[in-house]
Amino acid sequence: MAEGSDHLDALIGKAMVATSPDCVKVVALDGTVLFMTDRCREMLEMEQDEVFHGQPWTSLWPAEARKDVETAITMASEGRIARFAGYRPTRRGTPKWWDVAVSPIRNAGGEIAQLLCVARDITEQKAFELSLADSEWRFRAIADNMAQLAWMADPSGKIFWLNKRWHEYTGTTLCDLEGDGWRHVHHPDYVDEVSARLAAAFKRREVWEDVVPLRGRDGRFRWFLTRARPVRDERDRVILWCTTHTDITEQRNLGQRLRQLARMIELSHEAILVWDFEDGVILWNNGCEELYGYRRGEALGSRSHDLLSTHHPAGLEAFERRLLRDGEWSGELLQRAKDGTEVWVESRQELIRADGRHLVLETNRDITERRRADEIRDLLVAELNHRVKNTLAIVQSLANQTARVETNIEEFVASFTRRIQSLAAAQSILSDAHWSGAGLHELVASQITMTASSTARQQASLAGDDIFLPPQTALQLTLVLHELTANAVEHGALSACSGHVSITWAREPGSPPRLVLDWRESGGPPVSNPRADGFGRRLIERTGHLPGFSSSLSFPSEGVCCRITADLRDAPPEGYFDPGRRTPSGRLSSKGPRPPWMAGRRILVAESDALEASRIEEALNEAGYLVVGPARTSDAVAHYIDERAFDLAIIDVESAAFDGTGILAALASHDKPSIAVSSGTQKGAWPGSCSHSLTKPVPAASLIEAVKKMLQTA
Repeated sequence: MAEGSDHLDALIGKAMVATSPDCVKVVALDGTVLFMTDRCREMLEMEQDEVFHGQPWTSLWPAEARKDVETAITMASEGRIARFAGYRPTRRGTPKWWDVAVSPIRNAGGEIAQLLCVARDITEQKAFELSLADSEWRFRAIADNMAQLAWMADPSGKIFWLNKRWHEYTGTTLCDLEGDGWRHVHHPDYVDEVSARLAAAFKRREVWEDVVPLRGRDGRFRWFLTRARPVRDERDRVILWCTTHTDITEQRNLGQRLRQLARMIELSHEAILVWDFEDGVILWNNGCEELYGYRRGEALGSRSHDLLSTHHPAGLEAFERRLLRDGEWSGELLQRAKDGTEVWVESRQELIRADGRHLVLETNRDITERRRADEIRDLLVAELNHRVKNTLAIVQSLANQTARVETNIEEFVASFTRRIQSLAAAQSILSDAHWSGAGLHELVASQITMTASSTARQQASLAGDDIFLPPQTALQLTLVLHELTANAVEHGALSACSGHVSITWAREPGSPPRLVLDWRESGGPPVSNPRADGFGRRLIERTGHLPGFSSSLSFPSEGVCCRITADLRDAPPEGYFDPGRRTPSGRLSSKGPRPPWMAGRRILVAESDALEASRIEEALNEAGYLVVGPARTSDAVAHYIDERAFDLAIIDVESAAFDGTGILAALASHDKPSIAVSSGTQKGAWPGSCSHSLTKPVPAASLIEAVKKMLQTA
C-alpha cells in the first residue's frame, strides 16, 4: 500500500513539473544538469535535438552571473533554499531576466541527493523596474535642478518631499518643516494669511496660487509665485499635493519700475502718445490732454494726424514712408488743439515693431511760445530795418533842407544839430514805449524843454488830456513842434520876457477820431508875414500834405498861430509792429477740467514698513489709483499734507517713524478722509474723518473696497 502511494505521488509530482509555466531543472550536487522540462527548453529557445543532460548548469549562464549560480548550488547543497535574480539570454540571443530558486531534494533517508532549480521569466518585470528606476532618476534630476523650489505633501498637507533647490535657498530639511516649522520660512506679516488660504485650498481640493515672500538662508526675503495643485487618482481622490515656488523678485521689481515709469509718463506735462498705423492712438497721457484739450476717450482709436490736423511739410504719406524706412523722425510740426488754437510742437517719433505691428512712440514738446518769439524777433529785425531806413531818410532830408537855408558851415552845424537832437528826443520817447507810440503831453514838453531856456519854459503853457499817438504821427509832430519852438525862441514870443506860448489840444470824435492841436503865441515882438520861406515854414507846410496829417500856419501881428490835425487810430499804422499787443496762448489753461483718472483717485500712503508700503502701492496701482509717496518719514508726511495734492490718505497708526494718530488729526483739520492701518492690537475710534481701519497685512481686496467706499462718501 505504501509503495503504491509513493508511486502515485511521483506521478503527480512529474505531472506538476511538466505543466509548470516556469523553467524547471534537476541538478546534481556537483552542478550538472540531470533533468529539464520541455517548457524550460522552450523558454531557453533550445533546439529539439539539443542535449544538455550531464553538462554543468553554470554553462547556461553568462560569465558575470556564474558566481551567483555557484553560490546558490552551495547553499542548496547545505540544506538551505537559495534565491537570486540574474540575466541570461536564450540560445537565440533573446535577452531574459530570471528569478531563480534552488532548493534541496532529499531521498528516503533524509539525505540531500539532488537540487531542484525553478527559474521564472521576470524580463517584463525587470524592464518595468529599470524603467521605473530610470524615471525616478530623471524625475530627481529634473526636480533637483529646476529653477523653482518644490515640495510634495500627502492629502492631509504633511510635507514628505523637498527638492534640492528648496534646501539650497531656505537651508531647511524635512525635519525642520515638521509641525509648524514651515512657518519660519514665511514672512511673519503674511504667514497667517498663507496658512488660512492653503488650508482652505486643501479642504476644497482646489488649486492655490499666491505671491508670498520666503526667507532665504541668509535671512533676506524674496518674492515667489506659489502654486499648489492636487494630484488625483482614477476615482478623483487627492493622493498628494505638488507645490512650486517661482522666484519673481526681479520681475516684481521690474514691474514696479515699469508702473512708476508709466506713472511718470502719465503725469508728464510733455505730450506723449503711442499710435498704431492700423489702430490709431492706443496711449494718450495727461500732457496730451493739457496741450490739445482732447480727453483720452476722444483720442483713443483715432488717427492722431487727423485729430490734430497735423501739417507735415512734405505730406503725410512721405512722412510715414520715411518713418518706416529710418525707424525715427524728429522735427517741428504745426498742429491744432480742440479749441482751434494752433500749436507748434517739437516732435520726436520712434518706430517700434512688435508682433507684426508698427507702433510709434511720439513725444511732443510745446514750442508755440518759442515760435511766437521767433516771429517777434523776425518782425523786430524787419521793423528795425524799416525804422533805420526811415530815420536815415529823415536825417538826410533835414540835412538837405538845412543846407539850403544856412549860408555858412557854423550855422548849418548848429541848426542841423538842434534838429537831430529834437528827433532823438522823440525817438527816445518812442523807444521807452517799445515803439508802440508816445504820449502827446510828454512829446510837447520834451521839445519845449530841449529848445527853450529855463526862463522861457515858464512862458509856455500846455493844456489837454494826454493822447497816445502812433509812432509815425509822433515823429512828424515832433519835427513841427521843434521848428515852432525854435522860431519862438529866436524870433517870437519866447524871445521876450513878456511873451507867452499857449499849446492846447483836444480829441475830436469821428471815424477815425482826430487830434486837433493849436499853437498860439502872444506878447512877443510884432509879427509880419515873412517874405522868404524858411526851413521851418516849408517843413510845416509839407507835413500838412502827408496822409492823415494837415497843418495851417498864420502870422497875425500879436503872434504866430499854427493848427495841426492828425488822424488817431486805435491800432498802429500798417507796417509798424506793436509788441504790447496781446497774443493768444497755444497751450490750454492748466486750470481746465481735471482728467478722469485724477478725479478722487490720488492716494497718500504713509507707511514706514517698506514691504507693506510696496504691497499697498501695488494694490492701488493695479486698481488704477495714483499713489502719492509712499511716505516713510515724518518730514515726508508733513510735506505731502502741506501740499494737499491727494484725495485720501492711508496711515500706519503704529509707525515708529511718525505719529500716526497725530497725522489723522491733522488730516481732519484739512477735511481729508483717511484709512488707519495697524496690526490690530489697538482698539477704539480714530480721530478725524477715519471711518475705516484695516489690519496688517492688508488684503488687496479689502484695501480697494475701503478706498472706494471712502472716496464715494467723501
